[in-house]
Amino acid sequence: MHFNLEEQEQLAELKAWWKQYGKWLLAIAVILALSYSGYVSWNWWQNRQAVAASKLYETLLQSAVKQDLPGTLRAAEDLQKGYSGTAYAGMAGLVTAQLANAAGDLGAAQKQLRWTMETAQSDAHRDLARSRLISILIDQGDFANAEKLADQSASKAFAPLMLERKGDVYLAQDRQDQAREQYQKAWDLLSKNADAADEAKRLLRIKLEAVGGRS
Repeated sequence: MHFNLEEQEQLAELKAWWKQYGKWLLAIAVILALSYSGYVSWNWWQNRQAVAASKLYETLLQSAVKQDLPGTLRAAEDLQKGYSGTAYAGMAGLVTAQLANAAGDLGAAQKQLRWTMETAQSDAHRDLARSRLISILIDQGDFANAEKLADQSASKAFAPLMLERKGDVYLAQDRQDQAREQYQKAWDLLSKNADAADEAKRLLRIKLEAVGGRS
């Protein structure tokens, strides 16, 4: 009888506790369930986007290998419109710009590089696009805009390259002292980076020594 009475008291306490806190526990359970469902759905959507973008990027590369600029441009635009949040969109901009530049379509090349520079998700893609755009502007004699782009901040990995491009801008204007200063800064950074490509170091060293710098 004592045991039953104790059980009844515990049951009464549980009912009172549930009456007070039960609805909050249910609300938390619903929130957790919805959060998990949203997480799963988001991952599924991202994976689906990545797969679709990869197929479109493969189509772009096939067009680029054939030097089919119109086809490459169409694939790049489709990627940039539909899958701008993927890495493939940034890579597409770089590949398409390179093909357009080789074909002499500098307008298309600049358009792709500007899109990549301003919109690509990857720091590396944005900085590489800016570097290539600076080179095009130098070739066109647009030194003012080339210098403005070179002055913009860059990710740590691409800081030496931006300094080198700024040196290129000065050298193209026969401002050798300023070019040497930028090349020297670039070399001081690049030479300390064990992961930097040997070819990048070799080319920068040639530029630096050509303007009287020390490597």
